Amino acid sequence: MKPNVKAHIYVLAANIIYGINYSVGKVALKEMSPLAIVAFRVCCAFLVFFAAHQIFIKENVDRADHKKFILASLFGVAVNQMLFFTGLSLTSEMHASLIMITTPLLVLIMAWVILRDPITITKSIGILSGAAGVALLIISGTVADNSTASAFGDLCIFINATSYAIFLVIAKPLMKKYAPLTLAKWIFFYGMFMVIPFGFNDLQQLSFGEISTQAWLALSVVVFGATVLAYLFNILGLRYGSPALVSIYIYTQPIIATMVALMLGTDSLTLPKVISAILVFAGVALVSRSSIAIPAAEPEAKLK
Repeated sequence: MKPNVKAHIYVLAANIIYGINYSVGKVALKEMSPLAIVAFRVCCAFLVFFAAHQIFIKENVDRADHKKFILASLFGVAVNQMLFFTGLSLTSEMHASLIMITTPLLVLIMAWVILRDPITITKSIGILSGAAGVALLIISGTVADNSTASAFGDLCIFINATSYAIFLVIAKPLMKKYAPLTLAKWIFFYGMFMVIPFGFNDLQQLSFGEISTQAWLALSVVVFGATVLAYLFNILGLRYGSPALVSIYIYTQPIIATMVALMLGTDSLTLPKVISAILVFAGVALVSRSSIAIPAAEPEAKLK
């Protein structure tokens, strides 16, 4: 399978999970605080990545690269996750979806600053096409907004999007050198020590026996789906593709959320939704065709 095809498959799989995670995260937030969820999520994810790494990889990293892993964990785990769940608890899903579409624009800027990747006309058109698709989706009322939005919540989501964009650019060079499980293990290891001080008190105050089965199921999806699987899929997508390609698929999350709603019978298919889907995937195609050059893949044994 060609590297660019693998990149699309992995990144799409990650965003299917992320698209579901908006609604699932809201369920968990009804009974747990944002920082408690993040602390629990990061600790559990680290244990899974550590065990998998010990069994399948056992790859060491150069001492000099630990600074890069710490930086990646700061933006890709600590700041990203804490601000996402804090923002999601304070603002509406509609506002969060709208603000998150700034990520590809931020990635292109960060890639230009850090990697000296030029911003081409084709990339710009792709970004605008995807943004237009999501804007139409939101304006037409596809994404239901039943919660109260706040300026602080919106700001948290925007900083989260900026942090995620920086992480994608920082992590790209590390993927040329290390296996996906190695990257995941170390960024969650350092990230764990960054989030525990913020979420420890909230975790202590939880009465785990009083948490409903529905909330536990939602938390399980957040931990093992939106964290373990989605992070691995995104890292693999970043390995074969580019930061711009990974970020542009954020545009598919509202589409995926709509598809889930249609299957549940809570929404209906309309012409604006069809047009928005066409615009979104047109944007994905344009940006992926003009992305940062795909690096040579590591030996397959390293990916196991």
